[in-house]
Amino acid sequence: MFGKNAERIDTFNGKQLLEEMDHEMILTMTGGSLENAVGNLFQLMRKQIFQEISYPIVQMEAKEVYFDEVQVQKETERFMFLFMPREKMTFTITARIVVRVKYLKITKEDF
Repeated sequence: MFGKNAERIDTFNGKQLLEEMDHEMILTMTGGSLENAVGNLFQLMRKQIFQEISYPIVQMEAKEVYFDEVQVQKETERFMFLFMPREKMTFTITARIVVRVKYLKITKEDF
């Protein structure tokens, strides 16, 4: 089916490979709005999980989210120090997130 040089690997034949675990992490992220900061936080969460878990990930699901600290920094900006003042806000969120990760328990060494 695959050609002359194909080799059949029977190591996984009939073996259940899907596993799941709960992974807890503490992350801090900033953004120009609350929505932006939360979006950046979950983007960092996904990136960190891919770095920390060396198996092929099938699914990630946030099970628990706790905002341990939320800070808002307000700053008034003015054009040429006088005209059109506007308030600029920056949100910083420190969160503890518990993520259920489903992955396939295989590595390159299995081949």
